[in-house]
Amino acid sequence: MKTFLSLLALAATLCQCQIDISCSPSNLSCLENRTRADQALMELPNFVTYPIQDDAFYSTPANFTQAKPGQIVKLEVLTNVTAYDVPPGTSLSRFMYASVDDKNQTVPATGIILWPFTPKTFPYNPLGTAGETKYPLVAWAHGTSGVVRQCAVSNLQNLQYDFRSVFTLANVGYAVVLSDYAGLGTDVPFNYLAYKLHANDVVYSVAAAQSVFPELSAEWVSFGHSEGGGVAWAVGERQSTSPIPGFLGTVAAAPPPFPIATTSNVSNSVFQAFLSFTISHLYGLDLASIFKPVPLQALQYVESIGGCNDAGYAAFATFNASDIYSNVSWPMSQPAVDFAAEYSVSGKPLGGPLLIVQGSADTVVGTVGAMAGYNATCALRENAGVSVQYVSVNDQDHNPSLYASQRFWLQWIEDRFNRLPLQEGCSMANLSSVRPVGSVQLAERFLVEYEKPWVTIFSATFLPSWLWKLDLGYAQGTS
Repeated sequence: MKTFLSLLALAATLCQCQIDISCSPSNLSCLENRTRADQALMELPNFVTYPIQDDAFYSTPANFTQAKPGQIVKLEVLTNVTAYDVPPGTSLSRFMYASVDDKNQTVPATGIILWPFTPKTFPYNPLGTAGETKYPLVAWAHGTSGVVRQCAVSNLQNLQYDFRSVFTLANVGYAVVLSDYAGLGTDVPFNYLAYKLHANDVVYSVAAAQSVFPELSAEWVSFGHSEGGGVAWAVGERQSTSPIPGFLGTVAAAPPPFPIATTSNVSNSVFQAFLSFTISHLYGLDLASIFKPVPLQALQYVESIGGCNDAGYAAFATFNASDIYSNVSWPMSQPAVDFAAEYSVSGKPLGGPLLIVQGSADTVVGTVGAMAGYNATCALRENAGVSVQYVSVNDQDHNPSLYASQRFWLQWIEDRFNRLPLQEGCSMANLSSVRPVGSVQLAERFLVEYEKPWVTIFSATFLPSWLWKLDLGYAQGTS
C-alpha cells in the first residue's frame, strides 16, 4: 500500500497540471480534481492506512457501551513502528478508550503513545517513591488535522507534529500520550474546536494510558498547539472544576481561545468552513443558507474521500470569502454565537499554571485572541494565586514559533516535573534572537523525509515555488 501511495504522490508531483489553481468556484469537477491531486501529493503518502476503516484497530468493539470514561477498550502494546516515520530508538503503543461527548454520553476515542528510548529521570516524585524510574508523561493536544476519522494523528506516519514538538519531547525522554480526539479515528461525530470536549478526550487518554502502563508517571503536563492550544487551555480550566491527580500545568501554544470571531465577517479560511459543520451538528446552523452550492459540495467531497487539512486547503485555496459563502456574516448568527459562548476558553478559573506561547507574526490565528484570552484570564480574581505567563516569540509565524521556542517550553516542562516554584500571578516575556535582523529564518519551507530502506533523512528539501502560491501550508487568517 505504501509503495502505491508513493507512486500516487510521484504522479501528482510530475504532473503539476493536475492541481489546477485556475478553478472557478462554480466548477465542481475542477475542484474535485484539484482536491484529489492535492490529497495524492500531500496526504496519502503520510497515512498509515487509507482508508482508515481497513485497519481493524479503529473499529469499535460491540461491548463498548459497558465502558466507563477513561477505561481502555483496546490495547496494542507494541505497535508496528516500521509503518511510521518516528525517530530511531522510539516505540509506539496504540489504544482505544472511552471518553464523553457533548451530551455526556460515553463515546470511543483512540490515542497513541510515543515512547522514548530511555526515560528522562527526575529526583523527586511526590506521588510515588523518591528516585523511582518512571516515564514522565506529556499529554499532547494536536492542532487541526481535519474533521473526519481518516485524519487521526495516530494514523499519520509523522504523528502530525514530528520535530516541531512530539519527536523532540520523546528524544529528550518524555512519554508523549497523543489523543486523536473522539471522531478522529473512531466512527462518531467529530466536533471541531469544541475545546472542552477535546479536553475530556485528553484527560481520559491520560487516565487510560496510566491504567495499563504503570511505568508512566503519575504526574503529567498537558501541551497543545493551535486547535490543541485551545484544548490545552481547556484542560487547565477543567482541572479547576474536575481535577484529576498529578496535573502539573499546561502549555497553550498559538491558541485561538475563541473558536470563532463574532465581530466580523467570515474569512476564506478552510478552518472556519470546517467549524461550520460542527456548529451545524451541535446548534443546527443551516449550511445551505450560508454556503454557495458548489463550495459546499466541494467541502462535502473533501469529507467523502477522507480528505484532511491539505485537501481542504485545495478546495478553497484560490477563493475569497464571497466566492465561498452566500452569507458572509454567518459568524454573527445565533448558532455561531451560542457555540462560541459554550466552547470558548479564557476568563475562567485555572487548576494549575498556564504558559501561553504565541508567535508575534502568527498569520493563522493572530495575536489578538491570545492576548485577549490572557487578559480575561488574568482579570479573574480566582487566578490571582496561579502562574499565567504569556511569551511572545518575536517575528515567528504559527508553526515556526514552536521551533524557535523549544528551549523555553522544554525548560518550563522540566521545571514542572522538578516541582520548582513559579511566581504567582500574570507575567509577560519576549523571546527574541540576538542574530542580526534579516538573518533569521522565518518560513517553515522544508520537508522532513525518511528515504527507505536507506534511512536517509532529508531535512532541508525546500518545497518547489509552484506550491507556495497554493498556500497549502496555511489557511490565511485575520487578526
